[in-house]
Amino acid sequence: METRIAKLFSYLFHPLLMPTYGFLLIFCTTNYIATFTPLNLKLIILGITFLFTFILPSINTLILLRAKKINSLEMETTRERTIPYISTSLYFFALYYLFYNAEFPPVFVILILGAAISILLTFIVNFKWKISAHAIGIGGIIGAVMGISFRLAIDLRLILVLCIFIAGCVGFARLKLNAHSPSQVYTGFLTGFVIELALMLFY
Repeated sequence: METRIAKLFSYLFHPLLMPTYGFLLIFCTTNYIATFTPLNLKLIILGITFLFTFILPSINTLILLRAKKINSLEMETTRERTIPYISTSLYFFALYYLFYNAEFPPVFVILILGAAISILLTFIVNFKWKISAHAIGIGGIIGAVMGISFRLAIDLRLILVLCIFIAGCVGFARLKLNAHSPSQVYTGFLTGFVIELALMLFY
């Protein structure tokens, strides 16, 4: 039962879903961006984000799986993770470039930039060590929540508590599935957290 729950949390809070969740968070809270952004534009932003950060990277991974370049979706070895990380980081940086040139509100640009930097860093670390991408993702969300709360002057304490609870569940899930060691989970969380928080505060 615990293994099934662990797998469920790993799927629901996959790192590729974090940017979409981050934008949903912005749109579902009371702030000037959510208030003054038309519904159709919100849907376009969410759709484009989901396409670049989840659909396209997932298609790439499935193609690699079908071509037997990777043995499973978990991509357990360094060699298997190399191409997916490179292609995913390119998609994320492409989305950052798109949002930046479209002059979207800074929080959108920063959130995607932070995610892109995190993936690139994960790719680099991957050559020597297997850091937890799941922990980086949820750590980034918590860092973004704290940064957005400060930057937009809104109270996100309840959401922050919920995100911390989810982070604990995700960390437990990765350990339960023997996907990572505790140090890989903790380091991943701190990496994502620091990158997003620093960008939100100082970008």
